[in-house]
Amino acid sequence: MSCSVFPSSRLLRRSSHAGFTLIELLTVVAIIGILSAIIIPTATGARVAANRAKTRSQFSQWGAAFEAFRQEYGAYPQIGTTTGTTKLVNNGASTAITGNHVFHDTLAGVRRDGSQLTGATTGNPPPAIAQNPRRIRFVSFTDADFVLQADVTAGRAATNQLNLIRDAFFNTSIAVITDSNLDGVINGRDSTGGYPGVVVAGGTTTIRPTGTGTNTTNTGLTTATTGGIHAGVIFYCAPPGASNPDTDLIMSWK
Repeated sequence: MSCSVFPSSRLLRRSSHAGFTLIELLTVVAIIGILSAIIIPTATGARVAANRAKTRSQFSQWGAAFEAFRQEYGAYPQIGTTTGTTKLVNNGASTAITGNHVFHDTLAGVRRDGSQLTGATTGNPPPAIAQNPRRIRFVSFTDADFVLQADVTAGRAATNQLNLIRDAFFNTSIAVITDSNLDGVINGRDSTGGYPGVVVAGGTTTIRPTGTGTNTTNTGLTTATTGGIHAGVIFYCAPPGASNPDTDLIMSWK
Protein backbone atom coordinates (compact mmCIF):
# COMPACT_ATOMS: atom_id res chain seq x y z
CA MET A 1 0.00 0.00 0.00
CA SER A 2 2.74 2.46 0.95
CA CYS A 3 4.57 1.84 -2.33
CA SER A 4 1.52 2.76 -4.41
CA VAL A 5 0.58 5.94 -2.46
CA PHE A 6 3.84 7.89 -2.10
CA PRO A 7 4.89 7.95 -5.79
CA SER A 8 1.51 9.38 -6.81
CA SER A 9 1.67 12.07 -4.11
CA ARG A 10 5.14 13.05 -5.28
CA LEU A 11 3.75 13.26 -8.84
CA LEU A 12 0.98 15.56 -7.65
CA ARG A 13 3.47 17.81 -5.91
CA ARG A 14 5.57 18.05 -9.10
CA SER A 15 2.48 18.87 -11.19
CA SER A 16 1.48 21.70 -8.87
CA HIS A 17 4.78 23.48 -9.66
CA ALA A 18 4.86 22.79 -13.45
CA GLY A 19 3.36 26.18 -14.55
CA PHE A 20 4.90 29.70 -14.62
CA THR A 21 4.77 31.83 -11.51
CA LEU A 22 3.48 35.40 -11.65
CA ILE A 23 7.02 36.76 -11.42
CA GLU A 24 8.13 34.56 -14.31
CA LEU A 25 5.19 35.73 -16.45
CA LEU A 26 5.93 39.37 -15.69
CA THR A 27 9.57 38.81 -16.59
CA VAL A 28 8.59 37.30 -19.95
CA VAL A 29 6.23 40.21 -20.66
CA ALA A 30 8.97 42.71 -19.77
CA ILE A 31 11.43 40.98 -22.11
CA ILE A 32 8.88 41.01 -24.95
CA GLY A 33 8.29 44.71 -24.34
CA ILE A 34 12.00 45.47 -24.48
CA LEU A 35 12.45 43.48 -27.69
CA SER A 36 9.45 45.22 -29.28
CA ALA A 37 10.87 48.62 -28.35
CA ILE A 38 14.08 47.66 -30.14
CA ILE A 39 12.66 45.83 -33.17
CA ILE A 40 9.69 48.04 -34.14
CA PRO A 41 11.65 51.32 -34.55
CA THR A 42 14.36 49.43 -36.42
CA ALA A 43 11.82 47.93 -38.81
CA THR A 44 10.16 51.31 -39.30
CA GLY A 45 13.49 52.97 -39.99
CA ALA A 46 14.40 50.28 -42.50
CA ARG A 47 11.06 50.74 -44.27
CA VAL A 48 11.53 54.52 -44.48
CA ALA A 49 15.07 54.06 -45.82
CA ALA A 50 13.79 51.58 -48.43
CA ASN A 51 11.08 54.01 -49.54
CA ARG A 52 13.59 56.83 -49.82
CA ALA A 53 15.79 54.58 -51.98
CA LYS A 54 12.82 53.65 -54.19
CA THR A 55 11.94 57.31 -54.63
CA ARG A 56 15.51 58.17 -55.63
CA SER A 57 15.36 55.30 -58.13
CA GLN A 58 12.23 56.85 -59.63
CA PHE A 59 13.99 60.20 -59.87
CA SER A 60 16.95 58.55 -61.59
CA GLN A 61 14.72 56.93 -64.22
CA TRP A 62 12.78 60.12 -64.88
CA GLY A 63 15.99 62.16 -65.04
CA ALA A 64 17.43 59.77 -67.62
CA ALA A 65 14.20 60.10 -69.64
CA PHE A 66 14.51 63.90 -69.55
CA GLU A 67 18.08 63.69 -70.82
CA ALA A 68 17.05 61.29 -73.60
CA PHE A 69 14.24 63.68 -74.53
CA ARG A 70 16.72 66.57 -74.75
CA GLN A 71 19.02 64.51 -76.96
CA GLU A 72 16.08 63.82 -79.27
CA TYR A 73 14.38 67.22 -79.39
CA GLY A 74 17.11 69.66 -78.34
CA ALA A 75 15.41 70.90 -75.17
CA TYR A 76 13.98 69.51 -71.98
CA PRO A 77 10.23 68.87 -71.82
CA GLN A 78 8.23 71.76 -70.36
CA ILE A 79 6.07 70.45 -67.52
CA GLY A 80 4.96 73.67 -65.83
CA THR A 81 4.19 77.21 -66.86
CA THR A 82 6.75 79.97 -66.40
CA THR A 83 5.81 80.40 -62.72
CA GLY A 84 7.64 78.36 -60.10
CA THR A 85 4.55 77.14 -58.25
CA THR A 86 3.42 74.97 -61.16
CA LYS A 87 6.63 73.02 -61.75
CA LEU A 88 5.22 69.85 -60.29
CA VAL A 89 5.15 66.37 -61.80
CA ASN A 90 1.35 66.28 -61.54
CA ASN A 91 0.84 69.86 -62.71
CA GLY A 92 -2.66 70.22 -64.16
CA ALA A 93 -3.10 66.44 -64.39
CA SER A 94 -6.56 64.92 -64.53
CA THR A 95 -7.43 62.13 -62.08
CA ALA A 96 -9.22 60.39 -64.95
CA ILE A 97 -6.88 57.81 -66.48
CA THR A 98 -8.06 58.89 -69.94
CA GLY A 99 -7.28 62.54 -69.22
CA ASN A 100 -4.17 64.59 -69.91
CA HIS A 101 -1.00 64.29 -67.85
CA VAL A 102 1.77 66.41 -69.40
CA PHE A 103 4.64 64.81 -67.47
CA HIS A 104 3.58 61.20 -68.11
CA ASP A 105 2.24 61.68 -71.64
CA THR A 106 5.28 63.60 -72.87
CA LEU A 107 7.78 61.05 -71.56
CA ALA A 108 5.72 57.92 -72.31
CA GLY A 109 4.46 58.96 -75.74
CA VAL A 110 0.97 57.71 -74.85
CA ARG A 111 -1.73 58.48 -72.31
CA ARG A 112 -1.95 56.67 -69.00
CA ASP A 113 -4.56 54.27 -70.41
CA GLY A 114 -2.29 53.45 -73.36
CA SER A 115 -4.30 55.43 -75.94
CA GLN A 116 -2.65 57.62 -78.57
CA LEU A 117 -1.84 61.29 -77.96
CA THR A 118 -4.40 63.55 -79.61
CA GLY A 119 -5.97 66.95 -79.13
CA ALA A 120 -4.73 70.54 -79.13
CA THR A 121 -1.14 71.27 -80.05
CA THR A 122 -0.82 74.60 -78.23
CA GLY A 123 -1.03 75.58 -74.59
CA ASN A 124 0.99 76.57 -71.51
CA PRO A 125 2.68 74.26 -70.90
CA PRO A 126 2.57 72.80 -74.42
CA PRO A 127 0.54 69.57 -74.55
CA ALA A 128 2.35 66.27 -74.88
CA ILE A 129 1.46 65.82 -78.56
CA ALA A 130 3.26 69.09 -79.33
CA GLN A 131 6.33 68.30 -77.22
CA ASN A 132 6.72 64.67 -78.33
CA PRO A 133 5.21 64.59 -81.83
CA ARG A 134 7.03 61.38 -82.71
CA ARG A 135 5.42 59.71 -79.67
CA ILE A 136 8.72 58.24 -78.49
CA ARG A 137 8.63 56.24 -75.25
CA PHE A 138 11.44 57.65 -73.14
CA VAL A 139 10.44 55.80 -69.96
CA SER A 140 8.11 52.93 -69.08
CA PHE A 141 5.90 53.74 -66.11
CA THR A 142 4.56 50.90 -63.95
CA ASP A 143 1.66 50.60 -61.51
CA ALA A 144 4.12 51.38 -58.70
CA ASP A 145 4.43 54.91 -60.13
CA PHE A 146 0.71 55.69 -59.76
CA VAL A 147 -1.97 55.97 -57.12
CA LEU A 148 -4.38 53.11 -57.88
CA GLN A 149 -7.95 52.56 -56.73
CA ALA A 150 -6.68 49.86 -54.37
CA ASP A 151 -4.45 52.48 -52.71
CA VAL A 152 -7.41 54.81 -52.20
CA THR A 153 -9.57 51.98 -50.85
CA ALA A 154 -6.82 50.98 -48.41
CA GLY A 155 -6.46 54.57 -47.19
CA ARG A 156 -2.92 55.01 -48.50
CA ALA A 157 -3.99 57.91 -50.72
CA ALA A 158 -6.93 60.27 -51.17
CA THR A 159 -9.54 60.14 -53.93
CA ASN A 160 -8.19 63.35 -55.48
CA GLN A 161 -4.82 61.61 -55.94
CA LEU A 162 -6.21 58.74 -58.03
CA ASN A 163 -4.15 57.99 -61.17
CA LEU A 164 -1.57 60.65 -60.30
CA ILE A 165 2.15 59.88 -60.23
CA ARG A 166 3.42 59.16 -56.72
CA ASP A 167 6.63 58.47 -54.86
CA ALA A 168 7.21 55.44 -52.63
CA PHE A 169 5.43 57.24 -49.75
CA PHE A 170 2.24 57.68 -51.83
CA ASN A 171 3.01 61.38 -52.02
CA THR A 172 1.93 63.12 -55.24
CA SER A 173 3.56 66.49 -54.54
CA ILE A 174 6.82 66.09 -56.48
CA ALA A 175 8.77 69.01 -57.95
CA VAL A 176 10.67 68.92 -61.24
CA ILE A 177 12.96 71.72 -62.43
CA THR A 178 14.98 71.77 -65.65
CA ASP A 179 17.94 73.78 -66.88
CA SER A 180 15.84 75.67 -69.42
CA ASN A 181 18.68 77.81 -70.79
CA LEU A 182 21.04 74.81 -70.99
CA ASP A 183 23.88 76.54 -69.19
CA GLY A 184 24.51 73.56 -66.94
CA VAL A 185 23.17 75.20 -63.78
CA ILE A 186 19.73 75.30 -62.19
CA ASN A 187 19.14 78.32 -60.00
CA GLY A 188 16.46 80.79 -58.98
CA ARG A 189 17.59 83.65 -61.23
CA ASP A 190 16.74 82.19 -64.62
CA SER A 191 13.52 82.60 -66.57
CA THR A 192 11.95 79.50 -65.08
CA GLY A 193 10.95 81.28 -61.88
CA GLY A 194 12.78 79.45 -59.11
CA TYR A 195 11.97 76.54 -56.88
CA PRO A 196 8.39 75.45 -56.16
CA GLY A 197 7.31 74.27 -52.74
CA VAL A 198 6.24 70.68 -52.16
CA VAL A 199 3.63 69.48 -49.70
CA VAL A 200 4.82 67.19 -46.92
CA ALA A 201 3.43 63.69 -47.45
CA GLY A 202 0.44 63.14 -45.18
CA GLY A 203 0.27 66.83 -44.24
CA THR A 204 -0.33 70.34 -45.50
CA THR A 205 3.05 71.98 -44.81
CA THR A 206 4.79 73.36 -47.90
CA ILE A 207 8.59 73.51 -47.96
CA ARG A 208 11.34 74.15 -50.51
CA PRO A 209 14.92 72.87 -50.72
CA THR A 210 16.04 76.48 -50.43
CA GLY A 211 14.42 77.18 -47.07
CA THR A 212 11.72 79.75 -46.43
CA GLY A 213 12.45 82.08 -49.33
CA THR A 214 9.86 82.73 -52.02
CA ASN A 215 10.13 81.03 -55.40
CA THR A 216 12.16 83.83 -56.96
CA THR A 217 14.35 84.56 -53.92
CA ASN A 218 17.71 82.81 -53.85
CA THR A 219 18.39 81.36 -50.42
CA GLY A 220 20.28 78.31 -49.26
CA LEU A 221 21.23 76.15 -52.22
CA THR A 222 20.69 78.86 -54.82
CA THR A 223 22.81 81.73 -53.52
CA ALA A 224 25.44 83.24 -55.73
CA THR A 225 28.16 81.70 -53.56
CA THR A 226 26.95 78.16 -54.13
CA GLY A 227 26.32 78.72 -57.83
CA GLY A 228 23.02 76.85 -57.89
CA ILE A 229 22.74 73.15 -58.70
CA HIS A 230 24.89 71.79 -61.49
CA ALA A 231 22.41 69.50 -63.22
CA GLY A 232 20.13 69.36 -66.23
CA VAL A 233 17.03 68.30 -64.33
CA ILE A 234 16.29 67.88 -60.63
CA PHE A 235 13.48 66.29 -58.64
CA TYR A 236 12.56 66.59 -54.99
CA CYS A 237 9.71 65.69 -52.67
CA ALA A 238 8.91 65.63 -48.97
CA PRO A 239 8.44 62.31 -47.12
CA PRO A 240 6.12 62.13 -44.09
CA GLY A 241 7.29 64.30 -41.21
CA ALA A 242 9.74 66.37 -43.27
CA SER A 243 10.46 69.84 -41.89
CA ASN A 244 14.12 70.67 -42.57
CA PRO A 245 14.57 71.56 -46.26
CA ASP A 246 18.27 70.75 -46.20
CA THR A 247 18.10 67.30 -44.60
CA ASP A 248 14.56 65.90 -44.81
CA LEU A 249 13.63 66.39 -48.44
CA ILE A 250 14.42 63.62 -50.90
CA MET A 251 16.54 65.31 -53.58
CA SER A 252 17.77 63.78 -56.82
CA TRP A 253 21.08 65.68 -56.65
CA LYS A 254 22.04 64.54 -53.15
